[in-house]
Amino acid sequence: MVSRQNKVVVGFALAALALSLGGSAFTDLSSEALLGILLLGGVVAPVIVNDLLDDRDATRDE
Repeated sequence: MVSRQNKVVVGFALAALALSLGGSAFTDLSSEALLGILLLGGVVAPVIVNDLLDDRDATRDE
């Protein structure tokens, strides 16, 4: 069974990859901006979302 955390990470990673590849193909964004989109969307955002969801679950269990 796939955990909620893994689903969040995979979803954000796929979205970040699609945004980076789409940005590369259809815009003239610099490679630094595209790398930033990839890192923020694929690494930072899922960590924040998972932390928020964990906190929500912890307060619900109390």
